[in-house]
Amino acid sequence: MPKTIKLSELADNYKAGVAAKSTKWFNHASTATGVIAAGSSESAEKNYSDHMQIVLQNKLRQKGLGKVSDSDYQAGVRAAGASGYSTGAQKKADKLVKKFTPYAATIDSTVASLPAKTADAATNVANRVTPIAVALQKQKRGA
Repeated sequence: MPKTIKLSELADNYKAGVAAKSTKWFNHASTATGVIAAGSSESAEKNYSDHMQIVLQNKLRQKGLGKVSDSDYQAGVRAAGASGYSTGAQKKADKLVKKFTPYAATIDSTVASLPAKTADAATNVANRVTPIAVALQKQKRGA
């Protein structure tokens, strides 16, 4: 008789395997070299583009989301607890500063050139919000 997958054991085996390999993952990932170069290569970009075309043509994102519910999402949140978010997010504060710094300079220089506020909300959005949004979009898109 052929071997069969025992779904009843899958979750426990997965947890045990992840726990057993965490040190190996850390040691390899924390000393890996060439990861960014490989990920930013022309071949990696083409591979990404090719796969995204498949995803978009077949609406795979929508199909995948159709297989889960808000309850599934909420279960993951509850399992992690409030600290599951805050602990990880706090550890990324330096990354936030590094990635946001160039945008802060764009915001600051744009704000310095804006006209004074008016009493009209629509005018303020057009004259003060839109220029900031456009400047950030240009920067993000490399224009």
